[in-house]
Amino acid sequence: MPALPSSRPDTLLLAITVGALACLPVLASFPTLWPPLVGVVFFAMGGLITLRHREALSMRTVLWGGVLLRVLFLPLLPELTDDPFRYLWDGRLQLAGINPYHYVPEADALSSFQEGVLFREMNSQPYYSIYPPLTQLTFVVGGLGSLLDWHLGYYLLKGLYTAVEFGGVVLLSRMTTARNVVLYAWNPVVLLEVAGQGHTEALMVPLLVGVIWSVQQGWAATASMLVTAAGMVKLYPFVLGPFLLRRFGVRAVWPGALLGVALSLPYAAPYVLPHMKASVDLFSELFEFNAGPYYLVKYGFWLGTGADWSKVIGPAFRGVFVASLPGLYVLDGWYNWSMRRAALWTIGLFLVLSTTVHPWYLVPVLALSVLDETPSWHWVWLATASVGTYLFYVGGTYWIWIIGGWGGAGVLALYRHRSAVRALVQAGRKRAS
Repeated sequence: MPALPSSRPDTLLLAITVGALACLPVLASFPTLWPPLVGVVFFAMGGLITLRHREALSMRTVLWGGVLLRVLFLPLLPELTDDPFRYLWDGRLQLAGINPYHYVPEADALSSFQEGVLFREMNSQPYYSIYPPLTQLTFVVGGLGSLLDWHLGYYLLKGLYTAVEFGGVVLLSRMTTARNVVLYAWNPVVLLEVAGQGHTEALMVPLLVGVIWSVQQGWAATASMLVTAAGMVKLYPFVLGPFLLRRFGVRAVWPGALLGVALSLPYAAPYVLPHMKASVDLFSELFEFNAGPYYLVKYGFWLGTGADWSKVIGPAFRGVFVASLPGLYVLDGWYNWSMRRAALWTIGLFLVLSTTVHPWYLVPVLALSVLDETPSWHWVWLATASVGTYLFYVGGTYWIWIIGGWGGAGVLALYRHRSAVRALVQAGRKRAS
């Protein structure tokens, strides 16, 4: 069993914090209790930060506590999201020999599948699946269980994701201190979104942390395959490839390329890329949630023109991100960034320029945030505040969490990088004079 802190105040603080975390699955189960859920999330984060400051926990306590807390969250049904129903749907199609990228769920060709709860409860029925091949392979596990009952499929899939994600926690424990690992391993947002709701971002954690570890060890082939695997869970990690190219040369190309081909072959068809692109384009044009910078620009255009520029701003933001990548690659070489910094800046920019930032999108960046001696507090704050956006679905406050979340994150980020900001201001003044 993990050892308790030696001092009585620390033991009391630990008990209160764990008690608060233990309440979250119950609060999440009832939409009427989501307002206190948000409050308890902030309270628990305050406890974790205080425990970190006091260095009250050993690594053994952090890891065992992470296991126990995840087990506690596993029984939670998909109350905060409907994504798992699409996971199970895609898994069921594959078991029936149907390529999950071929049809939209509401297509007539899938009429025999449209009578059950999976079709009724899933989101985005008019859109093609956007989940890349590695996630599709895991969906088969859930699909197998759902042949008996969708609950079984959901718990099988969530159990798999939670086990894989905890492998990332163990890897974190090899790379940083217990006082930092606890900010991720016991983070209420992580617990809710991984063990609680079973989002595919769970798979990203060991893959992205593994990339950092592999680069530190000089393992080019491993890093290459991990970047590809991460890209086969969520597409955006593919942009990390050039960072490996600078560090390892062509050794960082062929292992990942071979893995990508192997994972893609089961789904290869002429319609796959066009269908995925169609859904990605629609998401960037039509969907928006908790996207502070996007909302700010959108509001500015509305004030200036009186028109809604949503369908233009979303794709434009995506274009800005793509156009910024060469600059990031140059900065990486110029300043000899660590792989952690390169990944965090790139993924961070991707989130900043996204039109939709659900709380679970922040799970991978939270893992990267604790690898530095001083955690990236702006991401920790944004993730915590993002839980408040769930109140949108129950008629509660919404904008205050976006303004407070992104505004607070911006202030913390400026403070963290104050030296660089000061240098830019001074350089601007010199040019002006």
